[in-house]
This record gives sequence, C-alpha cells and structure tokens, in this order.
Amino acid sequence: MTLATRIWDGLHQPTVRLRLTGLYAAIFAVCGVALIAITLGLTASGDVLFPGLGLSLSSRQVVIATQDLPGTFVGSQIGEPGSIQVAQAAANSIRQKALDDLYRSGGIALATTLTLAVLLSWLAAGRVLAPLRSITSTAKRLTHENLRDRIALEGPRDELHDLADTLDAMLDRLSSAFDAQRRFVSNASHELRTPLTRERALVDVTLADPHASVASLRAMAERVRVAVDEQERLIDGLLTLARGERGIERFEIVDLAEVTARAIDAAEHVEHPAEIRMTKTLEPAPVRGDPELLERLAFNLVDNALTHNVAGGWVDVRTSTAGDSATLSVGNGGRLMPPEVVPVLFEPFRRHGTDRTGARRGNGLGLSIVSAIAKAHGGVVRAKPGVAGGLEVVVALPSTIQG
Repeated sequence: MTLATRIWDGLHQPTVRLRLTGLYAAIFAVCGVALIAITLGLTASGDVLFPGLGLSLSSRQVVIATQDLPGTFVGSQIGEPGSIQVAQAAANSIRQKALDDLYRSGGIALATTLTLAVLLSWLAAGRVLAPLRSITSTAKRLTHENLRDRIALEGPRDELHDLADTLDAMLDRLSSAFDAQRRFVSNASHELRTPLTRERALVDVTLADPHASVASLRAMAERVRVAVDEQERLIDGLLTLARGERGIERFEIVDLAEVTARAIDAAEHVEHPAEIRMTKTLEPAPVRGDPELLERLAFNLVDNALTHNVAGGWVDVRTSTAGDSATLSVGNGGRLMPPEVVPVLFEPFRRHGTDRTGARRGNGLGLSIVSAIAKAHGGVVRAKPGVAGGLEVVVALPSTIQG
C-alpha cells in the first residue's frame, strides 16, 4: 500500500496517525503564515533595510542607486525642487517591488515547506505510533486458550513502553486467573463426581443381590446418606466461595469476638481426629460486614486448625483491634510445613501434600473461602508456618473504631 493510498483511506476513516499529521501540519502552517505576516508588516512600514536594492533613507539626504527607475537623482539634497517627491516615489516603488517579491517567494517557500512538513509529520507520527500497532497485533492474537503471548516492547522507557508493560502484567494476571478457573472447574467436577460414583456403586451392589436383607439395605442407605452429606458440604462450600468472590450485599456492625465465639462452639461439636487443647482470647473487634460470611470465615479457620492437627495438639484463637484494623488470629500445632506451600493452601481443593484427598474430612475449600470473604470485606490474610509445626493464620479487616 502506497503512502497516497494510506492517506486517501485515512481521509474516509481518520486514524490517529492522520490526525497527528494534520495537527503537526496545521501548527507549522500557522507559524509560517505568522512569520511571513510579521516580515511583510515590518517591510511595509519601511523599517527594514534592503541592502540588495541599495536603499538608504535619512533626514538630510536621499540616495537612490538603481537602474530600474527613470530620472535617477544621485546625492540630491533635500530642498531642491522635486527632489523629495522623486525620492518618495522611488522608495515606494522599490518597497512595492520588494513586497511583491516577498509575497511570491514567501508563498512558494511556505507551500514547499508545508508539503515537506506534512510528509515528515506522517513519517514521524508513524514511527511514534509503531508500538501501538505492536500492542494491537498482540491483542488480536490473544484468546482465552492463548494467553501466553506478550507484547515485550523494546525501545526507550516512555509512556508507550509503560503501557505495554502494564498490559503484559495484566495478561499475566488474566492467565493466572484462567488457569485457576480451569483447575477449579476440573477439581470441582472431580469432587462432585466421586460421591456420585460411590453412591451408584453402593446402590448397584445392593440391588444385584436378590437376597438382600433389610439390614443390608439399611446399611447401604446409611452409606448413601453419608455421601449425600459430603456432597451437601461441598456444594455449600462452593456457594459460599462464589458469594464471597461476588462481594458483600449487606453491611452491618459485627464484632469479630462474638462471631468467633459462635464459630468455636459450632466447630467443637464437629468430630475431629484427636483431643485438642484450645485457648481463646476474644477481645472486642468491631468491623462492618456480613455476619453470616464472617462467622463462616471464623468457623473455617477454627475447623481447619482442629482438623489438621496432631494428637494432644493445641489451637489458639485471638481477636483484637490495633489502630484501624481488627484482627482474627488462629494458630495450631501440627506437622512441620515448608513456607513455600503456604500460599498454595489458599487455592481451592488444595491441602498440604496433595491436591485432593478423600482420606480426611473436608473438601479443600476452607482456606480459599477464608481468603475470598476477607478480600470481599476489604481485608487481607497472612499465613506462616509455626516454628514447631502447624500454621498461623491472621485475618486483618478494617475496624469501625477510628484510632
């Protein structure tokens, strides 16, 4: 495509490049016209000396040295008959000729330089906007299945380079989000399919026995009921996770100490693998949020600390307010945990040592729900492994107490 073709196409659908070219050319044209106008104004006022024309005027003497004027007077003194009129006529004639020449040469120079300015502006605008074409080309190639491409813009660190780096960082986040979503869907499908498969197997085995007794049928029904309860907990966890990620629909003044106390009572009535010693220090910690979600947050932390523990272990629960933050801290004893696995625990269906484990109670959604609820309330979750084992999780939420 030639330059003329691009310009013609741009006239029908103006591009940024064409608009920049027009802007640069307009600025140059205005400046050129202003320069010529100033020059012509000064020339017309007689304040400009033209050495090439040999014109010099003074209050005492008029000297005219030109071959283009008839009746030339050389060194005519002011006061001689007709000398002033002739000198003025000659000066006016020379000035008019100079103005005509200046009009003509100025117009030619302006037209020539304006044409050159348009071409140079077009090339300069294209060079400046080249990174945008690279960004657009990369964006057109991207799909939900292909988020690995990056702009990786080279060149000077200017605004366009910053834009490209920002878009690359956004693509990194999108890629991570899509990967997490695919992993979540895959794991959720597995977790939902496993109880269904178990239920179907139980029912098929029992029905295949033509002499099945009432006791065997009852045992099958009880085992199916356990699988149904497991499915119900999983679906409830998925709904809570989705609700937390969607955001808060109602805000109330909630004391973390109160909802944590209720969560501890509920968690203590759930079967856990070992006798656990629990200590609690619940100081007032008022926040604004959804009381049901905050109680679920506290329950998941306490239940997780009780479930993933060791025989004769401990759990310590604390609530407090410091500055503009209300905190809920839950620590427990347990196995030693490498620091690098801690962030993974807050992803759905992840546990220490395995992605999905059916041997222990739970579905691996507890801490991911905690993270989603905390984020929906404008808070943060920090976790670190204990020195002697276990995990310490601290949730910090904006407090309603202005310190």
